[in-house]
Amino acid sequence: MPKTQAELIRLARGSLTQAEFSRNLGIDRSCLSRYEREKLGVPIKVLNHCLSAIAAQISTNLGPIQSIEQALAHARQTVSLLEVSSQIPSSCS
Repeated sequence: MPKTQAELIRLARGSLTQAEFSRNLGIDRSCLSRYEREKLGVPIKVLNHCLSAIAAQISTNLGPIQSIEQALAHARQTVSLLEVSSQIPSSCS
């Protein structure tokens, strides 16, 4: 599981280039690059897109989450990432 915003974005981006992924997000590639280098805080819109992409990858590759404990662990990690990212100023959207 990703521990940083950079890891979260890279995991969600998968094999897409920064240019391809930034087009999907509707943002500049340069902003995506700064998010991945953790030079700029990620807006909630981008985090939600990344979480949705990862959830789709998990359900495709691993099937549905089998236990409540796993679902709670994912929810805790998501909340933690959102809390950290909300403390970092963001100037791109």
